[in-house]
Formats: sequence, C-alpha cells, structure tokens
Amino acid sequence: MNRYLSFSVSSRTGNTRKVAEGVRAQAEAMGWGIHEIAKGEDPADEVVIMCFWCFKSTFDPLSLKRLASCQGKRILAIGTFGGYPQSNYGDKVRRNVTAAIEQENECLGVFLCQGKVSMENVEKRRQLPVDDPHYLNDWGVARLVESQKHPDETDVVYAAAYTHDHLPA
Repeated sequence: MNRYLSFSVSSRTGNTRKVAEGVRAQAEAMGWGIHEIAKGEDPADEVVIMCFWCFKSTFDPLSLKRLASCQGKRILAIGTFGGYPQSNYGDKVRRNVTAAIEQENECLGVFLCQGKVSMENVEKRRQLPVDDPHYLNDWGVARLVESQKHPDETDVVYAAAYTHDHLPA
C-alpha cells in the first residue's frame, strides 16, 4: 500500500463506531492504508475520513476540534444521527457539515444514517413545553423509537458503498 488516509472516529454510544468499521473495511479493500487519528493528533494525510455523530445539526465537538486542525485536506464525512437521512433535517445536517468542511478543505461527500438516541433524552424532550423547539410530538417520538433499530447492517453496507463511490480511486 502506498496510499494512506487519516481516519477519525468520534462515537459516544457505539453507533458511529459500528458504521466506521464498515467504512474502514471498504477503504482498506480499495487499497488505502489507514492512519487512525489518536486523541490529540492532527490528520497527517491529504485524504481524511471523519466519522461523527450529529450534535446541533453539525459535527460533534471532538470532530469539530479535529476539523479545525485540517487545512487543504480532502474530507469524506460519515455521520449518525437520530433523524431520517432523507428528510429536511438530514439535508440541513449535510449542508452544515459540508459548509464546515469547505471553510478550509474540500468535501468529498457527507453520508448520514440513523443512530440510536437515548430514550432518556426522548422522555426529557417529551416533557418540554409544546412551544419549545426541542419538544417531541408523537411523530418525533415515533422517529426516535425507530432510531433504536439503527445503525443496522443495511446502514453499514450503505456507508461502505458510499465510501466506495466517494473516495478517490
């Protein structure tokens, strides 16, 4: 192998780590050597895969910190979140992540899949006043209950296929 990429994974609950392992396997199958970014390290390679969990419609704090150390990189972002990937909210997250990357780098693409959301957080949001922007109505609760099934093996396969299609050949 003479092609290497930096690989960043931020995962609080294991959702993102599960998807990241499928992405890593795909990148390796394509002939990429992997430099996993350790805590405190900056990405050393031109190509970077950032596996993140969504926080406030964009990257999680650790991923934002790692992104801040990137200049002139080609970045593929792979994320998990409680929303539906093919929704207005999913589009918003993709736009925000793309914009964050493109401040100093080139975005190779943004893949999103559902990930489990803590049912404790669901209950807290259910108790908020109806006019609070984070209040969950019945539809929102149903979406987050559905998220408990994700990421599943299909999500991992889709993330790997996205990686195949968006990493440089």
